Amino acid sequence: MQYSSALISAFAITSVLSHGVLDSVEGANGVTMPGLSVADGTPRDCASPRCGSEADTSIIRKREMGTNKATALGRTQGGGPVDASKMMAMFMGGAGNTTETKAARDIHAANVLRRSLGERAANGGTKTPKGTMETGVKAAAGAGAASGMPTCSDDGKVKMTYHQVNQDGAGPLTAMIDATSGGTDPDAFKSAEVTQNVPGIGIGGLSAAAVMDFPVEVQMPAGMTCSGTVGDAQNVCIVRMQNAAAAGPFGGSVAVTQSPAAKKRAVEFNLSKRHFARALAKKSREDNAYANSA
Repeated sequence: MQYSSALISAFAITSVLSHGVLDSVEGANGVTMPGLSVADGTPRDCASPRCGSEADTSIIRKREMGTNKATALGRTQGGGPVDASKMMAMFMGGAGNTTETKAARDIHAANVLRRSLGERAANGGTKTPKGTMETGVKAAAGAGAASGMPTCSDDGKVKMTYHQVNQDGAGPLTAMIDATSGGTDPDAFKSAEVTQNVPGIGIGGLSAAAVMDFPVEVQMPAGMTCSGTVGDAQNVCIVRMQNAAAAGPFGGSVAVTQSPAAKKRAVEFNLSKRHFARALAKKSREDNAYANSA
C-alpha cells in the first residue's frame, strides 16, 4: 500500500511523543510476567502524553546504552534506566501470599478479562477499554517463587503482548535476545526473528492504530541457551523489542527461560555443529595429506 508524504507528515506531527511497550510475556508453561519496564497505574486507554500513558514505555537508543542515562534495556520517562533486577526481585520474592498481593491479583484478573473482551480490529489488535490502567506488577509479586520463570515453547518461541499507545508506537518491531548478561551488556544481544509482528506502514514505526494490545512472537536463534543471571534467577534470557520511530525507538523487554525440551534442542544443535565442523576439519586434513603424498 502506498502512503502519501502528507499522511506520513500528519502521523509524525500528531504522534511525536507517542509510544509502545512490551506489556507482558506469556510463558508456554502458563506463567505470565510483566514487561521489565512496566509500571502499575500507567493509563492504557489514553493516547496523549498529558495523561501519563507514556510513563513506562522504554526509549531504546543505542547511543545512550551503558551511560548514566540508560541501560542496555533503555530508559523510561517515569522510572529512568530500566533495570531487570528490580522486576525480577519483585517477581521472585516472597510477597506472593500477602493480603495486598492477593487483592492485586483479583483486580488484575478482572482487568485482563476486560482487556481481552475489547473491540478487535482488522489489524489483529484489541482496543483497550476506557478506564483501563496497568495492574500487572503488584499482582505478579512472588509468582516466580511459586511457579518459576515463564518459558519459551519447546521449539523456542516466546509469546508476548505489546501495547501500542499511539501512532509512532507501531511496528514493525525488531527483536534481539541476550542469553548471557541478564540485560546489562549491550553487546550481548543477538538478532532474533519476529514471527508475529505489530502492523505498521514500514516507515518510522507509524500506523493509524492507537491504545491497542497486539500479540507478538519471537523465535529464539537455533543453538541459543539461556545462561544469564538476574538477581536470584538463573538461566535467564532477556528479549528486547523496539520499533523504528524517529522520536524513539520505542519498545520494551521481558525475561524468560527455556523449557527443558527447548534447552535440549539447543544443546543438541550446538553438538551437531561441532561434530560437523570436526568432520570437515578431519576431511580437510586427510585431503591435504593425500595431496602431499601424491
